[in-house]
Amino acid sequence: MNKVKVSILFLLLCCSGVASAQTADERLSALEDKLQSMTDKQKYAPQIHGILRGKYEYQPDLDASRFEVRNARISVESPQPASTTGEAKLLSAYKLEIDLCDESQIKMKDAWVRLALPLRKEKGGFLRATIGQQRMPFSIDAHRNPSAQYFANRSFIAKQVGDMRDVGFMLGYDILNEDNRKLLSIDAGIFNGSNLDNQKTAWFSSSGYSARIQYYPVKGLAIVPSIQHQQIADRKASYTSMDFGAYYEKSGFHFEAEYLRKFYAHDAFDDCNAIDAMAIYKMPMKNGYFNGISYLLRYDYMDNHSDGKKGFKEDDLTSSQEVTRKELLQSDAERHRLTAGVTFHVSNRFFPTDIRLNYEKYWYPHNGTPKESEQDKLVCELAIKF
Repeated sequence: MNKVKVSILFLLLCCSGVASAQTADERLSALEDKLQSMTDKQKYAPQIHGILRGKYEYQPDLDASRFEVRNARISVESPQPASTTGEAKLLSAYKLEIDLCDESQIKMKDAWVRLALPLRKEKGGFLRATIGQQRMPFSIDAHRNPSAQYFANRSFIAKQVGDMRDVGFMLGYDILNEDNRKLLSIDAGIFNGSNLDNQKTAWFSSSGYSARIQYYPVKGLAIVPSIQHQQIADRKASYTSMDFGAYYEKSGFHFEAEYLRKFYAHDAFDDCNAIDAMAIYKMPMKNGYFNGISYLLRYDYMDNHSDGKKGFKEDDLTSSQEVTRKELLQSDAERHRLTAGVTFHVSNRFFPTDIRLNYEKYWYPHNGTPKESEQDKLVCELAIKF
């Protein structure tokens, strides 16, 4: 028992010992229980996290620049309901997350409740049952929160092709090995299907679904296959995406690659391929300003792509008609991109802070038309987490 606990117990004992007929041991035991209760309340109090990202971008081709608040995200969540040792003091959890500036809009990100049911107490096996608004389990990079991103801008897979949140129900289960290290993680769920903005009218006869497996055969290596199916274009079309990725981490290095293929039902749009590959090395530093510096390189590619939000070129269908070779309008042009960067990690153990310098080089084959913000540019970002 440390000095703080001894002092608190002594004060409580002085206040209560005279009026009580209990023995000294009984009073001490009761006061220890009271102190433990106070400690538990603090331990299981809601946790508040967030990330703020301010950016400056310069595009040489346009000879124009801009400042932007990319994220002002805050979340309130409970502690983890179960530890990897199999101990389950809390069998339920929750998370609320909102972004006050997601592309200049206020958006609710996560709002879910969860039960964690112990199935194998001796090996930390817990079945997670989650209902509410959440990120669909899919991909590696598309599943990252902004606080876990390496680059100033997301990959094509994370931003255009694989990013999807929805309201639904998800089950998850972790399998640990003999050393209590995670060996396998499985998550799968069913969702409303492309009705995130209007849950009251989200009645469906055909739901969306998503599933992801994370396999850790050796320490530092993860192999991640996943699948996702969603309704788009006011449910007149749908797609199924399959993704296979892997990453390896050791001695400050992080290597990652994934490939995604998106199939559109009834030939509503040409199948879309996307690739993301990155290499990162974080070097520790010892000086008064920075505790580390990271060198980053990424290549990503995507085909012509449609997210279904613009509808069809010939949209004369009624809700009762099926889509048959109706071509969806294109959302994104085919392109390649190479990103090189360096990140300075500011010495602040209370609020991790990064200074990111990235340069992005784009190539558009077949005379593709670039969007205003999807051209060669220099990106300077300051990100702080709490």
